[in-house]
Amino acid sequence: MSFDLLLMNLLLAGNGYASKLRRFSPNARKYLLFVFLTTLNAGIYGVIFNLYILRLGFGEDFLGLILSISATSMGLFSIPAAFVCDRLGRKRTLLLSSVLSAISLFFLYNTTTPELLVLFSLASGMASALGLVTGSTFLLENSTKEERMYLFSMSSLIYTFSLLSGNMLGGFLPDILADLISAQSGSAISYRLTLYVSLVATVASLLPLAYVAEKNSEENNDIRGQLHIYRSIFKSKVIRQMTLFYCLYGIGWGTSLPYFNVYFDTVLGASANQIGIIFSVSQVFMILGYFLVPVLTERTGKVRLVAIVQILSIPFLLMFVLTNNLLIAVVGFVMRYMIMNMANPILNSFKLEIVQPEERSMINSIMWMACYTFVGIGNYVGGLMMAKGDSRMPFMVTGLFYAATAVFYYICFNKLEEIIKT
Repeated sequence: MSFDLLLMNLLLAGNGYASKLRRFSPNARKYLLFVFLTTLNAGIYGVIFNLYILRLGFGEDFLGLILSISATSMGLFSIPAAFVCDRLGRKRTLLLSSVLSAISLFFLYNTTTPELLVLFSLASGMASALGLVTGSTFLLENSTKEERMYLFSMSSLIYTFSLLSGNMLGGFLPDILADLISAQSGSAISYRLTLYVSLVATVASLLPLAYVAEKNSEENNDIRGQLHIYRSIFKSKVIRQMTLFYCLYGIGWGTSLPYFNVYFDTVLGASANQIGIIFSVSQVFMILGYFLVPVLTERTGKVRLVAIVQILSIPFLLMFVLTNNLLIAVVGFVMRYMIMNMANPILNSFKLEIVQPEERSMINSIMWMACYTFVGIGNYVGGLMMAKGDSRMPFMVTGLFYAATAVFYYICFNKLEEIIKT
């Protein structure tokens, strides 16, 4: 893409965002603030938690186990979470998710016993499932068709900017806190204190949610009615194909994603400060990517763009993993992160647009269950590979699955998108 064409796309996207932003509902704006605060916690966690577990003296195999437990519980609890969401309503489910997440993470950060680490990782995953299932449905119900892609993209933009901020804090806070308590730089205690700080954002996220006006849900709140919807959903070939896609996507995602910071630390020798900066730079580029998504989607179509960005991310993943040079690895990591994640707002919205309103929370729960259950499997397999010294293998497996899912998604859903448009 030439510089002039890129600039034109940025200007078009900017004008589109400006006009659509003014049309976002008050509920949507409050939810975007909620996303920023909860993701700030996730940004710090993403840089620090894996390193914290390793500093406690555990190996990559145990790290893979607790990451797997968290992701798998998130996936398996997604269907019960949909029932909770429909019974309690969107607002109260999001509030419950934040409260339970803060409590489970607090206890997770205050134990060094393997059994308790597993237990609270399980609880954290269950709490996260409530927010995961509810979020996309909430956005869909608080937007119109004309502004929806912009709202989902704005949610991803804010998510990315908040991750950037969290990654920066996660990179620098350990050293600052270590100096304050006269502890060794990069010690477990400095990492634990940093994780404590991250919880403040999760607690603060309760404030914007408190002012959300609950909308009457169109879903059937009767449990027997919900079970009937589940049974009818799986009669659809499209839903079965979408579920299989998320299974394959999840195992590709889970095998390597939690281990980028571990790879930077143990293989490339980067410090926590450097990892925080690298992760933050990737978020800056991701903001650019999300900013372009609505414009590119209008030109290429949703399904085609998902397939394109997945394929284009693979060479950069290989660049990251096939070099011992930190600078080259950073370029590969940043570009892969930007390109691959441009698919996220499309995936989150498209799966809800192809079903009836009463099926949305159910579909969301099924897809996240499929995805995160297999993310958990991938987490564990990737951790075993890392522990055995096969540091590059998890990333190669990810590249293989991303190629397969890109082709599968295009074959199954490109014609469906054309039908929906007409």
